Amino acid sequence: MTATAEREQGPFLSAALICEKVLDEKDGVKSAIRIIDRITRTAIGPSPPEEMEPFNWEGALLIRLKSGWARGSYRLTIRLVKPSGESPTPMHHTVFFEGEEDRGVDIVANLRIRFDQIGIYWFKVYLEDSLLTQIPLRIVYIPQVKQIPGTTGDLPPTQKS
Repeated sequence: MTATAEREQGPFLSAALICEKVLDEKDGVKSAIRIIDRITRTAIGPSPPEEMEPFNWEGALLIRLKSGWARGSYRLTIRLVKPSGESPTPMHHTVFFEGEEDRGVDIVANLRIRFDQIGIYWFKVYLEDSLLTQIPLRIVYIPQVKQIPGTTGDLPPTQKS
């Protein structure tokens, strides 16, 4: 059987998203809270930096797979690719498919990322050695010049005679 034919048999991607957090309820149902695909970083002041200063962000990545006719263990790899093309060490998970075709697995990866570049960060998800999907997360930086009262650069108050 060819790789394409095998992929048509499963496992299948049901969902792949980035959010602030994933709740795992008592009944086993998961809720993705505040699904995001863009983070806007703003610097406000009399002379904000022209380039974004690095910052830390915490969130979650939720990947849902359904087995289809696939059975057994598979290696899932998540590789982050920065806008520059750099890629830190990937995350690896082993997923196990059993039972009926509609059964599956949920992978929740809690993320702690230091963003040091603007642009699109890609989360590439591989099952074994095949690219399953890619999830983009754009980092936007907006410096805003705002004079703070009492600092140089303020206009003098108007005087009445």
